[in-house]
Formats: sequence, C-alpha cells, structure tokens
Amino acid sequence: MKKVTPEQSIRIPVKLVDDAWEFAYGGKVPVENGTEGELIVPAKAVVDPKFLERMKTKASIRILEEGTELLAYVITKDDKGISEKSKAHLIPWNAMRDSIANEFIDNWSAGQPSFVKVSIGNPTDKHKVKFETQSGGLWLLIEGRESAGLQSSQISLPDGITDEAAISLNHAFTLLSEVFEPWRKAHTGNVYQRYLYKEKNDRWYPLELLRNGAIAGQEQAIAYSLWQDFLAKIAANKNI
Repeated sequence: MKKVTPEQSIRIPVKLVDDAWEFAYGGKVPVENGTEGELIVPAKAVVDPKFLERMKTKASIRILEEGTELLAYVITKDDKGISEKSKAHLIPWNAMRDSIANEFIDNWSAGQPSFVKVSIGNPTDKHKVKFETQSGGLWLLIEGRESAGLQSSQISLPDGITDEAAISLNHAFTLLSEVFEPWRKAHTGNVYQRYLYKEKNDRWYPLELLRNGAIAGQEQAIAYSLWQDFLAKIAANKNI
C-alpha cells in the first residue's frame, strides 16, 4: 500500500455494522472503490488471535551491506565556520547534477545543496544482538505487513569530521549538519530524504524508495526487487 503524507490524507471515523464499515455517524463511507487505507482499532477488538499475532509480528530485512556508500546532502549557505579540512569533503551540486534523481526528492532545502560521502559501518553490540549478525548494514523494519522504517549499523564519516562515532543515520546527519550547516538552529533532518543510495542504473535516489516500495519502479532495480520479493513472501504467507 502506498504511503501518503498527513497533508494528503484525511481521518474518517468508521464503525463496523453487519460486517460492513460505515461512517461512524451514519451512512456509507464516501470514497472511491479500490481506495486503500489503514484501520486503527483496539487490539482487544480483533477476534482472530492468529491474525492479531501476524499483524503484531516484527521482522527485519537487510537491504544494503556494510561498506555501501551513501550521499548525505547538506545546505552550505556560506563557508563561515567550516574548516578547510571539512570543505575538502564537500561534493558540489554541479558535480552530481546528472546522477541525482531529483524528481524523487520531495523538497530540497532552500539554498545550494552539496553532498558528503559516507558509508555503512560496522555494528555495535546492540546491532549484533538485534539483527543476529556480525556485520553492519541497512535494514528494512517490518511490523505486521507494513514498513516501519529503516535502521542502520554505525555510519562511517570522512576523516577529520568528528572523533565521535555515528551510531545511526540520524546521529550521523546531526554530526554532519553541525559541521557543514552551522547556520542552522536545529541539526536534524528527514534521513529518508537527506541520504541517497546508488542504484544499479548509477543514479542516486533517496532512501525513501527503500522504505516505501510503492513509489519504486523497475528502473530502481534494488528497491523494486526488494519490494517484489517482500510482496511475494506476503502473498505466499511465508515468514519474513
């Protein structure tokens, strides 16, 4: 099911009446046939224990391996506060213009984007236990039958950026933003849009495509293959 943003969606209160969902205050739900949505109901209201167990099951799928390079994009409004050593790691927009799939970037931040190359690093002890692995990677988290997000092992930053170990995508972006975006008051960002991965067609796409396979087409081979395999397992009712 394709995910939509809060701005694109509307909450409709419904009530199950004689095995059919109706508008909670009476009448049919006035939506088009084939419309997909999500029902949020009390767990105790689910009468099939096996169905409830399936919907609460959590799993993970490794989608990128340790050592895989990613691009983090930052907005460098000016050079103030950025050391010469750090500047050397910046890749200008013009150098990447033809290989960035910017049609998949929802909103570039105001200003000229630059890029910093990072890579997926080794796992912490917590990662080893959680994902039952001795190597790092990027995992798609599954809850029930839907994507619940992405989680990485440690992220390796360029030499000289910081002595602090980046334990996640979010933490790594905060460290990068503190160095390359000193003008910002808050050093956070949407990692699904702020990090790009390289597809088999040599173009760079936002991680959002790996989190939400509904927007991936066949030209995005890694994301498309991941989600086709996942959907096939669901259809066959296999463990994921």
